[in-house]
Amino acid sequence: NRELMMTKPTKTNPDGHLRAEFKLADKMIKTLEDDEWFNFVYTPGKKEVIVTGKIGGHEWKGKVDSLVLDKGYFCDLKTVDDIHKKHWNDENKLYTNFIEDRGYVMQAAIYQELIKQTFGKQCQPYLFAVSKQTPPDKGAFDFQGDTKFLMQEAIDEIKENQDRYWQIMNGEVAPKHCGKCEYCRLTKELSGFQHVTDIEVD
Repeated sequence: NRELMMTKPTKTNPDGHLRAEFKLADKMIKTLEDDEWFNFVYTPGKKEVIVTGKIGGHEWKGKVDSLVLDKGYFCDLKTVDDIHKKHWNDENKLYTNFIEDRGYVMQAAIYQELIKQTFGKQCQPYLFAVSKQTPPDKGAFDFQGDTKFLMQEAIDEIKENQDRYWQIMNGEVAPKHCGKCEYCRLTKELSGFQHVTDIEVD
């Protein structure tokens, strides 16, 4: 991927140089590679482990970033624009963090359940994050305390909604349009005018 990663050659730099976004990626990688706690927790695990199972009668499959089965935990690795940036949750009408906003609590709950079904062992989830800032920020997060309840709620939500999602995926029922997601923006057709004062804002 040299052409993608390098700038075009010039008289002063005949080989080109690494593009800015890849320089940042290198810094993000080095930020974690140089961290003792990250290396102690994340590095020993078996990487990209496939796990499978059933949740509420439906088959699921996942790929765990780092699984340390003998010590009973697994790790997920995420990149984020800013670890401390607040995200508005429209359903609960409050600001939350990037882990809750991006559905990573649900992902951790799914992986925990699939690991249990695949290997017969209950494992604790951990998440490492590195930001796209200069210099990059980093963080290590567990899913203890109130997050345990959020993980159970996530599994309950899956069981409650996945039958309908499955029907939508199979073309058995039509999806309800929210008007804001990627799919809705992609398939949107204008059919009339809306009052300026009726525009929904988040």
